Amino acid sequence: MQEITPATKKIIHSITCDCCKVKYDDIFEIQEFLSWEDVAGYGNSNYGDGSKLALDLCQYCTANLLSRYIRREEDYV
Repeated sequence: MQEITPATKKIIHSITCDCCKVKYDDIFEIQEFLSWEDVAGYGNSNYGDGSKLALDLCQYCTANLLSRYIRREEDYV
């Protein structure tokens, strides 16, 4: 017997890049976004102790800002 808990699924229908401010509503562009959420640490945090942090970057801004730091899967082999 299966016991099921009802759940609400969030579906992103558009997203705006925090860097270039371009709004995307194409599913393929949305899939290429770098989305990051975290909570700042405590002590000497630059962001304030326990602050909630979030960032959404389109693939173009991600490449422009971070490409020299990003490792691809083949780098792990």
